[in-house]
Amino acid sequence: MFSCVLKYLYRFKVMLLLIFAIVATSNFCYAADPIEKLINDRLSADKKALDLSGMNIGIRGAKVLAGLSLLSNVETLLLQGNKIKYEGIKALAKSPHATNLKHLDLWGNMIGDMGLKVICESNYIQRLDVLKLWKNEIGDDSLELMVKSSNFKQLKTLMLNDNMVTPVGASHLANPDVFPRLKTLNLFRNDIGDEGAFAFSRSKPFINLRFFYIGENNLT
Repeated sequence: MFSCVLKYLYRFKVMLLLIFAIVATSNFCYAADPIEKLINDRLSADKKALDLSGMNIGIRGAKVLAGLSLLSNVETLLLQGNKIKYEGIKALAKSPHATNLKHLDLWGNMIGDMGLKVICESNYIQRLDVLKLWKNEIGDDSLELMVKSSNFKQLKTLMLNDNMVTPVGASHLANPDVFPRLKTLNLFRNDIGDEGAFAFSRSKPFINLRFFYIGENNLT
């Protein structure tokens, strides 16, 4: 009888230890990945908008986000000032969860020409109607790739202010066939000069364009 009680107590103790181990492991995992918690906390109630502006998620945060299935429902993704750089946008561009993105704000993320290139070549980010790329160290090379890509046929707003676009890049962009639905084009504070401005004046008209900003571009 006594041995049976001891055996029962032993099993009970083992069970308690297992439960404690499971709870401890769960809490450790939760504490070890605060970025995933942040992402869930910043998701809108309808799960269609994710605002991570100024959250400093960095490259690792972008990679975590790219792997989350919740991204599949997100249409508006705001990543202003997160320094995700090339590696971060590469992870997002290669994510099969990114297919519903329509509004992508990458202000101040230093993605560079290589970052825009992976968006141009993405098999998943192909439905954008708003793309904000200001302050991303973008120059002419990636714009040449952009106009050759079929990923921007739905684009209505393109923000390229505070980058490194020259007359060469402006001549690439001055093609309404590439952006048939474009309504807003912002090239404020680049270096397109008079030659770049003339490229737009000589091009076929952008029939839907309503706002075109080219201030502070060394125009005479």
